[in-house]
This record gives sequence, structure tokens and C-alpha cells, in this order.
Amino acid sequence: MSRWTLMLSEFDLKYVPLKLIKGRAVADFLADNSIEETEFVDTWSFPDKDVVHVENDVCDLYFDGASNYMGYRVGILLISPTGEHVPMSIKLDFNVTNNAAEYEACLPGLHSALDLVVEKLFVHGDSSLAINQVGGSWKIKSQSLALYQTRIEELEKYFEDIRYVHLPREENQFADALSKLAAMINIPDHIDSMPICVERRSSPAYVNAIDDAEEGETEPWYKAILKFKET
Repeated sequence: MSRWTLMLSEFDLKYVPLKLIKGRAVADFLADNSIEETEFVDTWSFPDKDVVHVENDVCDLYFDGASNYMGYRVGILLISPTGEHVPMSIKLDFNVTNNAAEYEACLPGLHSALDLVVEKLFVHGDSSLAINQVGGSWKIKSQSLALYQTRIEELEKYFEDIRYVHLPREENQFADALSKLAAMINIPDHIDSMPICVERRSSPAYVNAIDDAEEGETEPWYKAILKFKET
């Protein structure tokens, strides 16, 4: 390329990309064949606004399963289009392989999405094998995993659109944390589930307990700060 550049430098040549030539040809064609009859165009209206404005009605499902010395557990996170998070942590009381644990996480997630009447779902997982198998890119050779795949295909019929997305493990931390939580806690035999709640707070817990000092008492140290916050 450098040799050609030196050889052509003595000529008055200018490189023009092919797409620019095509664009100029289309513009010249439209200019030469313009419609003489013109109609009033309302510049404030946009006839295709319904096509362009598409609401985000897609739910995201994140799943992760693991089988190791800590036990057999799965973590599931379902995020609605409006941002609500539905976390699930499941502890398995039977033996499964790592690959089967991924399917044990994916299937309950699909069931939960159907319970919430989800029509469009993006399924995210950090297992390349599971994502490519459930997505149909790879064939399943294991007979036990084929049973999972059959059930998944049955559930897929109830979705208007479902897609499988492979994620790096560091981007699937929430589902991974939920799966670890299932292995760390002991669920009593007489119950099947335990509630979980994760909140975000922007101030210390003692702030909510601050009240005005009673009459006759010395004003507390935080009186000026409290007044500033209130006003």
C-alpha cells in the first residue's frame, strides 16, 4: 500500500468511497425525477410515530447454578420492564452435575416469568454450554440434559419472543450471589421457603429515629442539622 501511495502521489487523484458515489447517484436521480405536484405537509405531525415509539416490554431473566462441596443450589433474578427485581434462591436436596444445575436454575425462571404473564423474555446466563444448548446452537448429547431441554421447549411456546444471551461471570453477580446464599443457610425441615429482602439505604438507621427534643431539655447536637434537612 505504501508503494502504491508513492507511485500515485505524482498524479492528481482523490479517493472517494463507493458508498458516497451511490449516495450521490441516488440524490441526482431524485432531483432529476422530482414530483411536480406538491401537497401541504404538516411539519408538526409525524405519521410513523407509532412505529418509532416502541415501549420496552421485555423482561430479563438471570440464572446461575452450581454443584460443588458447598452443595447444590441455584440463583434466579427476574427483572420486569419497569425495573422491579424478583430474586429467587433455591437449595437442591438431590445430586446434580454443574450442567444440570444450570438447567435447574433456568426452568424455574421460565416458570416464574410465565406466572407473571411475561410475553417477551431475554434469558441471561454465564454458562456457555447451557446458553448454547437451550438456544439451539449446540446439540445435547447427555440423555439427562435432553429431558430438561424438552421441558424448556414446551415452555417456550407460551412466550411471544424469547432469546438467550451469554454473559461473562462478572456480569452475572446477582444470580451467583443468590445461588451462594442458598448453600449458606439451613432451611428447617418443616418449611419449604424463607423470605429474602434486599434494600438500599442512603442514610444511617439512627436518622429515622431522630425526634425533636422535648420542651425544657437541652437541644441535641443534631438539632441544626435536622432543621437544615427539613427546610
